[in-house]
Amino acid sequence: MEQQLVEMEKKPNMLAFKAAAAYAVYFLVLIYVFKWLGINTSDPNLSMAEKIVSSALSYIPFILAIIYVQYTHRLELGGYITFGRAFSAGFKVAAYTGLFIAVILILYYKVLDTPAFVLLMDNALEAAGDDENQIKGVEMMRSYMVFFIGFGAAITYTFFGLVISLIGASVLKKVKPLDEY
Repeated sequence: MEQQLVEMEKKPNMLAFKAAAAYAVYFLVLIYVFKWLGINTSDPNLSMAEKIVSSALSYIPFILAIIYVQYTHRLELGGYITFGRAFSAGFKVAAYTGLFIAVILILYYKVLDTPAFVLLMDNALEAAGDDENQIKGVEMMRSYMVFFIGFGAAITYTFFGLVISLIGASVLKKVKPLDEY
């Protein structure tokens, strides 16, 4: 009964919100660091080492943010947490992060660095090659591309976070023994 009261009082919402906001700020800083280093992650000719490093720098902190929230919430609940509660805490981080990343990418390409969007579209046209249909498709999507990038990032981070939340919840779950109730 006591554990249920603690669970009702302690919600992971604010912790998940803060972790997602911190990761979103990190993501924006990472964009500018890559730009300063001359790494264009949208370049189709990006070397494999640069792809691995950029992916690791993007996703490892995201994974750590989810695990941090799940573990911290478990500590808030007295060291015990159910699978569903741990999953919910992690998934909230993933959902908030997806939303924040979408907003950041839209603001980045529309307001903060419009030449980066032009470069992105030039890379898409270069990847289309001589295929008239692909070139026409890229040109037709130009005005909507920023929103598709934001939406795609939101879906990607949310889905990836769902998987990480499931794994983290299965590892971190710790149910209170019956004799301690």
